[in-house]
Amino acid sequence: RSRKQFAGAFSLEILPSLDPRRRIFHLRTDVDRDLSARYRHDRPPQTLATQPFQHLVEALKSASQTCTIVESSCGGLISSSLMSVPGSSKVYFGSTVAYNTKKSGKLLCGDEKLHGRLLNGPPSADDNEETHADTFEEGDLSEEARKYIQTKLHWTRETSLAYCEHMNTDFAIAEGGATGPTFRPKGMDRGFAVLAVAGRKSGGRDVEILAQKVCFSTHADREMNMRLFADSAAELCLEAMTVADPTLSPHDATKEGLQFADDTGWDGSQFLDRSSHIRSTPIMQDLYESLEALNVIVRGTDEILFATPSELALLTTKDLYEDRTLSGTNIGDVLKNQRTFLGRLGPDKTPVFAVFLQKNDSFTTTKDCYFANTRSRAPMLIPIHNELALTAAAFVNWQNTHRFCCICGAPLEFIHGRTCAKCSCSSGEPHLHWPRMDPSIIVLVTNPTSTHALLARSPRHAPYLYTALAGFVEAGETFEKAVQREVHEEVGVSIGPNIDYVASQPWPFPRSCMIGMRAKSLDHGLAPIHIDPKEIVDARWFEKETVYQAARDTDKMGAVLDRKLVEERQAKGDWKGEVLVPSKGVLARTLVDDWLESN
Repeated sequence: RSRKQFAGAFSLEILPSLDPRRRIFHLRTDVDRDLSARYRHDRPPQTLATQPFQHLVEALKSASQTCTIVESSCGGLISSSLMSVPGSSKVYFGSTVAYNTKKSGKLLCGDEKLHGRLLNGPPSADDNEETHADTFEEGDLSEEARKYIQTKLHWTRETSLAYCEHMNTDFAIAEGGATGPTFRPKGMDRGFAVLAVAGRKSGGRDVEILAQKVCFSTHADREMNMRLFADSAAELCLEAMTVADPTLSPHDATKEGLQFADDTGWDGSQFLDRSSHIRSTPIMQDLYESLEALNVIVRGTDEILFATPSELALLTTKDLYEDRTLSGTNIGDVLKNQRTFLGRLGPDKTPVFAVFLQKNDSFTTTKDCYFANTRSRAPMLIPIHNELALTAAAFVNWQNTHRFCCICGAPLEFIHGRTCAKCSCSSGEPHLHWPRMDPSIIVLVTNPTSTHALLARSPRHAPYLYTALAGFVEAGETFEKAVQREVHEEVGVSIGPNIDYVASQPWPFPRSCMIGMRAKSLDHGLAPIHIDPKEIVDARWFEKETVYQAARDTDKMGAVLDRKLVEERQAKGDWKGEVLVPSKGVLARTLVDDWLESN
């Protein structure tokens, strides 16, 4: 190892490589930023292709639309985040980082008039230009800070309009602000960014501002603020798409409704049509006999066949016959008697089945795939595969626990593609049964000012995993009452009357449907916590910065419900933190992200 010192606080390390044909160069900073624990040098790098950018790229691709970007305090993070999403080359026309307006005139599309308007600052109060001055309501800002934000409102408006015109794109995103740790305006101690999106409304020719807003953070951590503001820019562009085209539903352009693409040809057009209307018709026979039908392979009640960490191994019926995957078993009998109809996939209406194997059944295939735990690994799947995995798990758990009629006690026979059970009693009309789901609430509780969230750990969770509170809805109880009761029973905190629904998720382990809610405690400040030791091991109030860091760490770890995986990463030194939250794809994480992305 050799080291050459440079002026200032930087050094260049030349490290020998295992491959003698190349060397690794690291530019390392020696500056000791001893500001707080969140400035640790050993924290992992940012993830570029965050969920908002995946959604934005897919929304733009689906609409055959394009965008360009001009940014300032985010330093190119908006552009690199968008570029890191596979397929972004179809929608992205390039960008500019204009950090110093005085010196970046030639970077601004060479537009001297634009450069002049930016240098002159915002218009006077007598002018008619709309500056969206009412888009921020921060009462503790100094007058100097307010004027500074006004300049950024003007800057983002002018640059987004000009870039959309010059680049001839459908949308232009502009960002300007301050990320910290120091700030020029007096009276400012936390980051902010002004975001603007310009574009043309459907059927129109003129470029106009479609959306503009001011984002404030609660701290002066530059790296975290850059990530926060970049993600906010992607989300604002998604909102602007619905402004440009009112026929576009918000669910078509936002994270709640979009199924984003992976790298294997699956895209947002893939959806599961459960086809309940054909389950009792002769069409089912043809679907069962189709060699092109796809099959989800389930072993026991807790394992499913994966192709990659983000995809199921969907084997065709032809594959199952040709590979002779089930040694010592009549494959024809298995495919006839142990397959449940899940529905038809995508515009081609390809039939999809779940094949249920016993825990000790021998299964081999020439395909490169493996079995893994459904509960811990399904959240890592792309949305359509996640739906298939949870649907298959729901049916296998139901069929394993429902062998006899709960009314007359007679054995049950599975009909209609094994999606319905009919009792075999000889007297009277046979009783029919369908899979049931038990409603359960899961709630993220925050303090009244939403600066802290209450997360807890149950006995079944690993020591590092903290999540939202959850519990079953009792007979005759509303979801809201269940939230208030469960929170008070488990941690002794009283909840106010304003309880909001966020999202839902099937959780067939064994048969729940989770109803995601958000609520605020009644106590001012941070309410005291009194846990029920039979239900909860630990519960704490966590500030946003801590949860944000835990979410970032979780995204790098992957399937954190798999305790063995986390322990292996800890042993390698890949993670030195103390707290993780549930993985993306789990409703508890949706609640956490919903809170983190607010404000």
